[in-house]
Amino acid sequence: MRRVLDQEIMNEMMERYSTMYFSEEPVDDADLNAMLLAATQAPSAYNEQPWRFFVAKTPQDKEMLMEYMLPGEKEWISKAPVLILLAGNMGDTHNGLYNYWTAFDTGCAWGYLTLEAQRRGYVTHCIGSFDRVDLRGEFQASEDLEIYGIVALGRPADASVTAKEKQMPRKTVNAVQLRRR
Repeated sequence: MRRVLDQEIMNEMMERYSTMYFSEEPVDDADLNAMLLAATQAPSAYNEQPWRFFVAKTPQDKEMLMEYMLPGEKEWISKAPVLILLAGNMGDTHNGLYNYWTAFDTGCAWGYLTLEAQRRGYVTHCIGSFDRVDLRGEFQASEDLEIYGIVALGRPADASVTAKEKQMPRKTVNAVQLRRR
């Protein structure tokens, strides 16, 4: 635990950062499986667990995902040994209705994944700059599947390269009391 503003919070939360600089060291399969398992432990509305993770580890699979990214993203993401496409299933629910909370729940699962990655000495960066429509077509995904992001995962590059990233300041807590008009 680490103290911040007289509060204790998990070290992984304090140490987590989104890197743009990855080592080319491979991600251990047991570690990857544990990170994915951690993600599945996230809470979800009605316990629907709508998240879907598509893992790309081979150069061919990574290149297929990178085809849909903006050019600037490809430049630095290519060194990440693993890419994970984050998606959520808005259909196939317990009551047959649209699951409004899919994005919220998938985001929570992504948070659990990144904290477990941090705990194991890995770093992550979620990318949103890609063509969701064409990528969905590539997967021939149903209309119920919404694609949210692509997570780059790996070990951090040399500390001299990542030092500035770790110094990015966090905003202060800005909680406002809810009041009726």
